[in-house]
Amino acid sequence: MSTADLDIGREALVSLVAKLTMSVFGFVGVIIFARVLGPGGAGRYYFALAVAISLVRVPAGIAKAIKKRVSEVGRSPEEYLSVGLIAHAVYLGVVGVLAFLLAPYLPLEEVATEEILGILLVLGSVGLFQILNKIYSGIGNPGASLWFDTVRSVFTLGFQLALLWIGMEAFGLLVGLAAATVLTAAMVAVASGVRPSVPTRETVRSTGEFARWSVPTAMVGDLYKRADPILIGIFAGASAVGFYETALRLVLPASQLAASISNPLHVKASGQSSLGEEVRDDVANALSYAGLFGIPMFFGALALPDVLMQTFYGKGFGDAGIALVGIALFYVFHIYQIPLESAISGTDKPELVFRVKLVGLIGYLPFGIALGRAYGLLGVIAATLVSEVVMFLVYQYLCRDVFDGFIFPRPIAAQIASAAVMFGVITWLETFLSLDNWVPVVALVGTGALVYFAVLSVTSSHFRLTARNVLSPIVRQVGQIA
Repeated sequence: MSTADLDIGREALVSLVAKLTMSVFGFVGVIIFARVLGPGGAGRYYFALAVAISLVRVPAGIAKAIKKRVSEVGRSPEEYLSVGLIAHAVYLGVVGVLAFLLAPYLPLEEVATEEILGILLVLGSVGLFQILNKIYSGIGNPGASLWFDTVRSVFTLGFQLALLWIGMEAFGLLVGLAAATVLTAAMVAVASGVRPSVPTRETVRSTGEFARWSVPTAMVGDLYKRADPILIGIFAGASAVGFYETALRLVLPASQLAASISNPLHVKASGQSSLGEEVRDDVANALSYAGLFGIPMFFGALALPDVLMQTFYGKGFGDAGIALVGIALFYVFHIYQIPLESAISGTDKPELVFRVKLVGLIGYLPFGIALGRAYGLLGVIAATLVSEVVMFLVYQYLCRDVFDGFIFPRPIAAQIASAAVMFGVITWLETFLSLDNWVPVVALVGTGALVYFAVLSVTSSHFRLTARNVLSPIVRQVGQIA
């Protein structure tokens, strides 16, 4: 099957289940590591991991360029695999030499030599996995590629727990991650069946043409993502950073569906555009449901801000309720950018995505500094909201040229209306309940979710049709197995 004929609904559902499974294993790991290592040991691990993941942005950007090229109809993935492996090996060698030459002169008193080695192991393994898994995704397996990432999460937790048990602490966690990643990368290589071959000059040129935008885009995006906690720490202190990070983790699941849709959308848009076909309809369908979870999550946060923070994190986090509302709001605008970014990138216009992200970062920094200095935590969140709104509007402006018009599908209005009804029901029921422990809170949240999807099912024929088209094949396959 050509990538231009990819079933986005099916691939998105497969990807969503994989992402949610990954989130569960990741959350379990966070709890165990914090309890076993304590704040100091866990902090050393997460600092080293943050450094490694930042360094991975370069091979990840190259992998994204390779995924774009192999998803085009008629491309040879074998040559692009060779380009990716060579580029990653050269980059890893340069970083490794610089790390050991410059380590004595860097302010890394809290990082042991073995942890620097661990950073390089994670960089090498994760970069390799990115290249192999993006190729597997690009040749028509976006959903299955995320399941390999899920398998990697399972292996990672198992290896890390074993190494923790024998006393290897933070270094053991890094080694466990690297070992699990190498093992999973080997599995992806076998599943894809792609073997390296000598690349032509055209293969190198086309990869570099896309990577010269995808690599800096990944780096700018990483800096933008890390700017919030940095500015909050400077202007409001460590406790405010704790409020921000914990509130952010409550709304992160809202992006899972948008990310699950965007992965197959990128592959299909690339295949269609390489044949000169229109992609607008698929982009509109993707945008229709990108905020399916994000919109009700915002209204839920608006209805129960302090209650949600206290229930999940303790009474000391009750003051972070207003921060939760602000984060949930800017995350709605962020979510709707994810499919637009994938679609524009998939139509071979990565320079537009880079420029949007650069505009967002440049516009955010002065606002973040000024508002953070004046209003602390809430000021930084307000600056992020402004930046996310601006980037969303810029993407919509680009849609006018790339996809022949703005894209704001009607189902979004139905989701907003359904979430507003949910908000009214929750605030009404709240007056009859004593929300002093997790049982009534979870029950109220569950009731709100039922109301939201019930109202949406009644009012939106588009949602009913989409749910039937996506779920019916799955139900039939389950019935055949049973």
